Amino acid sequence: MKHSQYPYRNTDKPLASRILRLAPCVLLGLLPFLLAANFASLGPTRIIFLHHSCGHNLIDQGGVREGFTALGYEFYDHGYNGDGLRLADGSYSGDNFDVPGDNTDPDGFADIFAQPLHDPPDNTFSYLMEYDVIAFKSCFPVSNIWGDEQLDEYKSYYLAIRDRIDQYPDKIFVIVTQPPQVPGSSDPGEAVRARAFADWLQSDEYLAGHPNLFTFDFFGHLAGADNFLRPEYRMDDYDAHPNEQANRAIGPLFVEFLDQAIKSYDSGAPRPTPTAPAEQPTSEAVPSEPPPVIAPLPAAGLIDDFESTTEPWDTSSEGEGSMIECGADAGFAHGGAASLRVHYDIAPEGWTDCGQSFESPQDWSDGAGISLWLRSEEAREWVTLMLFAGDPDNPTPFEVDFETTTESAGGWAQVAFLWTDFEKAEWVGDEGLAELDPARVLGYGFSIGADGEQTDGIFWLDDVALVTGAERPQPAPTAEPVEESTEEPGEELVEEPEEESGSGICPGAMALPLGAIGIVLASHGRRCR
Repeated sequence: MKHSQYPYRNTDKPLASRILRLAPCVLLGLLPFLLAANFASLGPTRIIFLHHSCGHNLIDQGGVREGFTALGYEFYDHGYNGDGLRLADGSYSGDNFDVPGDNTDPDGFADIFAQPLHDPPDNTFSYLMEYDVIAFKSCFPVSNIWGDEQLDEYKSYYLAIRDRIDQYPDKIFVIVTQPPQVPGSSDPGEAVRARAFADWLQSDEYLAGHPNLFTFDFFGHLAGADNFLRPEYRMDDYDAHPNEQANRAIGPLFVEFLDQAIKSYDSGAPRPTPTAPAEQPTSEAVPSEPPPVIAPLPAAGLIDDFESTTEPWDTSSEGEGSMIECGADAGFAHGGAASLRVHYDIAPEGWTDCGQSFESPQDWSDGAGISLWLRSEEAREWVTLMLFAGDPDNPTPFEVDFETTTESAGGWAQVAFLWTDFEKAEWVGDEGLAELDPARVLGYGFSIGADGEQTDGIFWLDDVALVTGAERPQPAPTAEPVEESTEEPGEELVEEPEEESGSGICPGAMALPLGAIGIVLASHGRRCR
């Protein structure tokens, strides 16, 4: 018998030879099935959902985690960095994905999907890619699309995201469209563009040819025919967080959609057909008594709506590299067409502030306090509101602290204080007024400080007004102190705010040139939040 020089080839067995030659073709034909089998053989499918407050409420009030668990999935979710990752059992892990700037707007997601993939993970994208199914959602401020130029920009971000998704065919990605806005925080033009953006994200133009990319139309389930959040799904006309009724209705639809998306991808079947949003209630079905609406606090007089602000706000800072910018932001407002934008970047142990004085003392005694509308880039940032009153040559500063919240980070939130809430700055000593005199107000401003780490952020202010005494203003909620934790590992821990002896300006000499007053203030060692 003649033997080949290649020991593995047996010329007497042509069938085996043909099988070897056909093996690559067979493997290619089996590849989709092998991928699906491998996807399913690694244990339960792990889902991660990156969101902010609306996603959190959808999960907790809509039975989302329970729904996925019942179907055999492991469902994880990640909110703000301060909240971090929740595990499949719903407990907080104590870790977060370090989402840059806590930004889940289209530009923020584009930045995340542009990050390199590292193992072990050291950035948001790498953490997300540890899961089998990656779902992600922007919040309702994205529905404030001021023009076609911004709409096109949002589309360009998601085209870049799609290009990156195409590189990972073994993962499933689910875009959850942003919630709609409410009439008090948007306008019909913005609402139409918000609908157009949500429609585009689920269109064949965007999805066709990308089999591992799906879109859940959260916007469509929440919005009415006017493209705003449906009245029956609202907290009120200014808060766009969907209420519990909305979340209970849509939570099961979200679970069903993701389940169908996973199964269709594994089997190669057509995409799941989105569940049509529930029909709008007819006039006969509208309750005779509509749900109560939380109205804005009554105003006794407008102080500033920043529509015609011409005088620049004076600024000062402490700490090398610290900066603050205060100025009108046209086209972004709670009411009207502009707000005051405050952008700060503070060195460790530094502070920044900005303020404005009045040409003559203002009599605010007709009001019982002051209110303002606040919107912030992030939650849990401390801000000090300062009022100056008394002698024009030596005004006395009075202060009250408040904290940005998840409500202000997701939309406009009203912050209000009575005159009695203001305390004289402790570093002033016995000089000046003992108590705030609202009949002799000379100026007001804002101060932000940093502890041992660099602090930066942006917040917006609008419609600063006096409030009447008809109702006590409700100040912005702050983090409640807690006793030393006795919780077991895995339970959610609440960070205890640092106890402080007073409130107000940060340590060091501070010059706050409030217009022509040129007030020079000196503090005595107070530590900033």
